[in-house]
Amino acid sequence: MLDNHKQFVAWRRQVFVRNPHRDLNTLYAGLRQRSGIYLIGCAGEVVYIGQSWDLTERPIDSLGRFYHRVSDVSLPWSLALAPCPPEEMNERESTAIRAYAPRFNASIPSIPASEGRMPETIGYASVFQDQVSSGGAFDEANLRRQMERAAANPAPPWRQGKKRRKTGKREPKPTLPPLDPPTQLDGDALRDARQRYGIPVSGALVYPVNLCDDGSVVTRDGEVLGIWAMDQYDAPSFTPYGESASIFEAPLVGLLCMRIRDWYESKTGEKL
Repeated sequence: MLDNHKQFVAWRRQVFVRNPHRDLNTLYAGLRQRSGIYLIGCAGEVVYIGQSWDLTERPIDSLGRFYHRVSDVSLPWSLALAPCPPEEMNERESTAIRAYAPRFNASIPSIPASEGRMPETIGYASVFQDQVSSGGAFDEANLRRQMERAAANPAPPWRQGKKRRKTGKREPKPTLPPLDPPTQLDGDALRDARQRYGIPVSGALVYPVNLCDDGSVVTRDGEVLGIWAMDQYDAPSFTPYGESASIFEAPLVGLLCMRIRDWYESKTGEKL
């Protein structure tokens, strides 16, 4: 049973009609704390900033809310993560919203706290596999220009939000193509997927949980936990040894590794 339900459903329903970029795996692999701030970029600007107790779930859910509000959804999208303790989230989110004035932030958690510490990002990544670039939202020059525009704007979106009147009109629900049922890859297709996303089984096992190119799932200490597979939407799944079917799946390789790590530690009481 999948724990990370909201995020997985967003991809599985093909809300974006695009597959996730492999750079997201690297971004999530560097996540050592789950709570914090996330920043969503579209083309050359930050369009939304949020906070979450679980950065593995909320950012993609938020992206699904705003994706179809941009007229050209083929634009490059990017995501930056800034882990921090829960008690710092209001200050860091408020400060970032005030600094960048993203178009989709119609409110701010705390105006008094909005001149405090900025989020400290661990990096950013392209969101979609078909992108040729990250889009530049987190390019230093673009961030500086956006901050300058925000500072000169007397009525940023976060100030207008509470004054807007409801018109009763709702945005039309986008028409999406039907989704083919997920099908587990096998044969050459599965071998190709494992070569694309897995690390060499003969190389260094650098992560607490490693998905290897031979299909095995191995800890950093060399303990083999089971096997991994993938479906046609590049969503990986994990089957422990001794089981006949996968016990959970995820939209990204990096997130699957985090789920396997949680599963192992709760089962054994040992830290990876």
